Amino acid sequence: MKVKDVMDKNPIVAEVPGSREDVLRLFAKYEVSGVPVVKAGTKQLVGVVTRNDIFRNAEEEQLALIMNDNPITISPEADLKKAAKIFYEKRIHGIPVVKRKELVGVISPTDILKVIAEKGEDIVENYLSPIFIPIYQETPLPVVMKIFKLTDASALPVLDENGNLAGIVADGDLFTFSHLHETVSKSDIGLGEDEDLWTWEGIRDVMRLYYETARIQLPPVPVKEVMIKKVITTYKKAKISDVAKKMLENDVDQLPVLDEKDDIIGMVYDIDLMKALL
Repeated sequence: MKVKDVMDKNPIVAEVPGSREDVLRLFAKYEVSGVPVVKAGTKQLVGVVTRNDIFRNAEEEQLALIMNDNPITISPEADLKKAAKIFYEKRIHGIPVVKRKELVGVISPTDILKVIAEKGEDIVENYLSPIFIPIYQETPLPVVMKIFKLTDASALPVLDENGNLAGIVADGDLFTFSHLHETVSKSDIGLGEDEDLWTWEGIRDVMRLYYETARIQLPPVPVKEVMIKKVITTYKKAKISDVAKKMLENDVDQLPVLDEKDDIIGMVYDIDLMKALL
C-alpha cells in the first residue's frame, strides 16, 4: 500500500505571506495543531507550522519567521511503511506529501490507524509509549502547564491519593476552566466578528498557544477540577487492532494502559502503534 492510497488529498493549509494570527485561526477553526504552508495562490510547499513552532517563536508575528522551512516530506508513491517509520521515529503527527515540489496531500497517523485497525494482531503491552508522566490530582494547574512545556507529553494521566487512575488531562483541557474562558473571551486574540461562529470546543486547543504568547496566568486550582474523569482506557493484552479502532471511534490519539488489576502501567499513543508496520 502506498501513501497516496490513504493520504488526505485536500489538506488544510496556511499561506505566506501570513501572520501568527492567521495560523491561530486555522488551528482553532479546524481543531488541528499543525498545517503545511504554501506560497499564496499556489501549491508550492514552503514549510510547515505547528504549535511548537509558535512556542519557540513567541515574539514573532510573521508566519515566514515562525514556520519550519525545511520540513520532512514524503512522495505519494512511497510505501506506507516509510511514513509509519517517520511517525514512529520522529514522533510527529503530519507529513506533507509532495510531488515535483507541489503539495498534493498530507498523511497523518490517523490514516495509518485505519490500516492497523483491520489487521493488527499484536498486543498493546508491546507498544507502550516511552513518554509516561502520571501526576497527582491535587497538582496545581500552573505546575501542570509547566510539565507540558518541559516534556513531549500531550496528555497526562491523573492519579488519586491511592495511586489509582482518576482522570486524564490534555494540554487543551486546561482552558475549559471557567476563569480562563472569561479571560480569553475578553482578550485581544483577534477572533473578531468570527468569534461567535466558533464553539468553545473549537478554540480551546489553541488557548495553550495564547497562554504562551500572552502570558496568561493559570489559577492555582488542582488539576482534578479540569481533568476528564470518564477516561477511555485499554488493557495491556488488548489487540492493537482493537486499540486502533477505539482511538478512531473516540477521536483520541492516546489511551492509558491498564493491567489485570486495573492499575495503570503506561500510555499508548497513535504514533507508538506505527511500529506495527515496521
